[in-house]
Amino acid sequence: MNSWKWIWRLSASLSAAATLALAAGFGYGAREMMFPRSNGMETASPAEAPLAQREPSKDDGSYRIAAIGDSLAKGTGDVTGQGFARRTAALLEPQSDTEKNGKNVHFLNNLGINGMTTQQLLGELEEPGVQYVLKEANLILLSIGANDLFQGGAALQTGTGAPAADSIERVLPEAESRLEQALDKLREINPSADIVYVGLYNPFGDIDALRETGNAGISKWNAAASALIAVRAGMTLTPTFDLFQRDTAAYLSFDHFHPNAAGYERIADRIVQGLR
Repeated sequence: MNSWKWIWRLSASLSAAATLALAAGFGYGAREMMFPRSNGMETASPAEAPLAQREPSKDDGSYRIAAIGDSLAKGTGDVTGQGFARRTAALLEPQSDTEKNGKNVHFLNNLGINGMTTQQLLGELEEPGVQYVLKEANLILLSIGANDLFQGGAALQTGTGAPAADSIERVLPEAESRLEQALDKLREINPSADIVYVGLYNPFGDIDALRETGNAGISKWNAAASALIAVRAGMTLTPTFDLFQRDTAAYLSFDHFHPNAAGYERIADRIVQGLR
């Protein structure tokens, strides 16, 4: 009788343990569904050096791409979610056997944030996780400045509240100074990566009330950005102003501010042209 009791107790214990294991597994799965892990690079374990202090991976001859900046860097407006960053990566992939000697491409992370200004970018560049991704990259794609000039396109409402020339003139000097600081910080974080700054275009080009002011402000901004980049090794500016000059609406999303899929593809094409 005692032996049967012992077997029954052992069976009950094993059943309870299995139930606990199943519950733990379900809880882990639910957590992963509700709070999925970042699709970026894995962070350091407690035993490893802090992210900002870790040395970048050894160069294996491939493209290691990261994007940072505003909603254009993020790809807002592209229904496919690719934006110019992932489209650039796709275009750099070897397309056929004849290109088998081309570089492999690894897209590390997209650090773009909707509404980001130059001031916010400076704060973001102090984050250890951001620095880690940028240190791992050898090609950094940067888009910033539109929110400084136009408050994220709020002036678009059929010409109401159009950005005034004097308000753009006021924000330009400080925004340019912050862009210069950001470029220097990027180079400090990663001394060797190619840094591609994506110039601004005028999404208001087909709206009479906004065309002239937008063209003037963006031209000044692009000229200032170009001057900053020209004196810094390993940095280039990809111009986009002309890409949206004709048939503007055909390359913009429903908000008439961000590019659509076709618009982002044009930007990516231009970036790749500059890299080859």
